[in-house]
Amino acid sequence: MPGLKITLASALIAAGLVAAGPAAVVAQTSFPSAPIRILVAYPPGGFPDTVTRIYGDQLRKSLNQQILIENRPSAGSIIAAQTVARATPDGYTLLAADSQMWGIAPAMFKSLPYDAINDFQPISVFATTSNYLVVSATVPVSGGLPELLAFLKDNPGKYNYGTAGIGSLHHLTMETLVSQTGLKVSHIPYKGNSQILPALVAGEVAFGVQSGTALPNFVKQGKIRILAIAADKRSKLYPEMPTFDEFGIKGMGLLGTMALLAPKGTPAPIIERLSEAVKAASQDAELIKRFEAAGSDPNGLSPSESVTWIKNEATALMAAAKLAKIEPE
Repeated sequence: MPGLKITLASALIAAGLVAAGPAAVVAQTSFPSAPIRILVAYPPGGFPDTVTRIYGDQLRKSLNQQILIENRPSAGSIIAAQTVARATPDGYTLLAADSQMWGIAPAMFKSLPYDAINDFQPISVFATTSNYLVVSATVPVSGGLPELLAFLKDNPGKYNYGTAGIGSLHHLTMETLVSQTGLKVSHIPYKGNSQILPALVAGEVAFGVQSGTALPNFVKQGKIRILAIAADKRSKLYPEMPTFDEFGIKGMGLLGTMALLAPKGTPAPIIERLSEAVKAASQDAELIKRFEAAGSDPNGLSPSESVTWIKNEATALMAAAKLAKIEPE
């Protein structure tokens, strides 16, 4: 037919394989053609950094491209989140974010240089981890959670709990417990998670919540005891440990969540390509083994599932922040 030009782009669009537009075609045919940079809003060594690097190892194989993990620690994940929100939406600059970014920072700051929900497109919620209620061996209680709660109620105002800081997931989890049980205890905020276990061992704080991977040596030495898991189900790491829900205490399933996010406007084919790679990685036997050793669960949720997860979690954390009487600054 005279004047008719059939291009790769028009053929793909006509077949319904991609949306119209050059970026969509490029995404379908050649992505990724350069290294992908993933920003982590925390220093090396913690849960967010560890699980992101585990996934990075698998993504290098499945995408056949370099995955560069870049640590950009800051309060509320602000620096890393702002950098990615303003990045070119081409799939080459991504954010490995946790619930601090979308659920806690908005409750702590009156204004942020980004919208935690609307400036990003979720690729996948790729990892979760649970926290455990632990009690110091210095507290004269040898039974389980009901005995500890009864003891604390019989001694109002005499004991305290420690967290990684005001507004941390630990703080919101503990304030949810206080609200649900009516405990009269004091909050001692520390400058990070690494200070809490030594404080528990020394008896500076009576109890608190901690991730499972940090606990085994202290538990074996009898310096602390685990009483419950703050999750909706028991864990593989400590399968004998009951959930709070089993004790009739609701609202304690506040997980540590990690999600991979792209800037708003990233073409759908790129989002799908990355999501499929994360999903495949989450089912890899070696990755699952490494996650179990780290006390975490790989998820690999789809983009639409991740949107729902993040919005629901943001709502729950904002409610917990109100319980903790956190005033935005």
